[in-house]
Amino acid sequence: MAERECGFAPLVFRLHGGAPQVVCEVLLERGWEEYDEEEQEEGDWNFYWRASGFRKSDYENILPWRLNHHPKMSHTRKDCLARHMKRMKIAFGAALYDFSPAAFILPNEYTKFLGVYTRNRMTDRGKSRYWICKPVDLSRGRGIFLFEDIKDLVYDSSLIVQRYISNPLLISGYKFDLRIYVCVKSFSPLVIYMHQEGLVRFATEKYTLASLESLYSHLTNTSINKFGMCSATDKERVGRGCKWTMSRFRSFLHKQDVNELLLWHRISNIATLTLLIAVPCVPSSPNCLELLVFDILIDTSYKPWLLEVNYSSALSLDCPADVSVKKGLISDIIHDLRQRHPSFILMFPFNDATWKASQDQADVKAIVNEVHNLTNRLASSFNEKERMKMESSQSIGVRDKFEPLLRGSKDPPLLSKCCFLNSKVK
Repeated sequence: MAERECGFAPLVFRLHGGAPQVVCEVLLERGWEEYDEEEQEEGDWNFYWRASGFRKSDYENILPWRLNHHPKMSHTRKDCLARHMKRMKIAFGAALYDFSPAAFILPNEYTKFLGVYTRNRMTDRGKSRYWICKPVDLSRGRGIFLFEDIKDLVYDSSLIVQRYISNPLLISGYKFDLRIYVCVKSFSPLVIYMHQEGLVRFATEKYTLASLESLYSHLTNTSINKFGMCSATDKERVGRGCKWTMSRFRSFLHKQDVNELLLWHRISNIATLTLLIAVPCVPSSPNCLELLVFDILIDTSYKPWLLEVNYSSALSLDCPADVSVKKGLISDIIHDLRQRHPSFILMFPFNDATWKASQDQADVKAIVNEVHNLTNRLASSFNEKERMKMESSQSIGVRDKFEPLLRGSKDPPLLSKCCFLNSKVK
């Protein structure tokens, strides 16, 4: 549908080199026109999308236009994220930030890593621990390798060495991770939405610790696995290719013995607690938005782990799942410039206390406490007795109150309200 009203000129978008092609395609399909610098004035556009960050001058006098990046968003680079996670663990406790595997920035923290590695060897009585190394300035799986013995740690540039989660949840023996799309409307106050749809990325060879060199077994990057020999073959429940939509993964979860609401809330917590890192640093920019991609691994106990946060994801269309998810995502973001799209679920703020704490100079400590308290309430409300009641026919009405958080809705209930409703079940 053309986004113009009778008698009004179409909206104009501007793209910078490196912007995803899917953004251009979706905007043109919606009736926007692309900015022509030779025929139009410098500021004659409504929305500007860049792969890289904007200049400081670009943020001055941008009203009423929109930019796709907030200023000073440098927290997602692997070494910066590791550094900030350590700071948050010290400030608010390692237990709250235990979703981030232990990480060391080499070469600067080699001595610290060596000390931890040596202590683990002594205390674990020779039991294997595995580590994964990632160059800090590369993406798409380039330069990543795993090791067990420190003699195999060889590098010639700055990298992150991180504890490898060696007990991932598998589907038919294949490792996978989740790509969660998060949109930050504002950092002051902090307003975060999660898109209802997302992607599940699979490795294309069965998981085994017997061969740490097998990238097709341990890495889920599509840029690697689409070239694997097994990518196009039918892989039991996984099927062909190396991606699912999040909807398909939810269908898989429905058949497992898992507290789905608590799992998704913990994933939501990961995004919120990670973004709190940036709150004190990012200035108020009311006409900006930020699309971030959180890569989440789930282990065999259904605990979610943060692997990476991606800034300016390439959004390439490599398969039907990509087309469905990414074109829908961009279309919903464009719709959201005017009015919130129902596919975006409000993650934060989730109650009055977090709304008040996020205003002006955000009270990060108060926000962290609210996240911690709500998680405890949600977890404790799902003991075995309550679960049996929730599954009974008398509790179907209450269970329905939870469904929007699992599948999305136009106006999803606050998590705190869901906890209250659950406490009412007798």
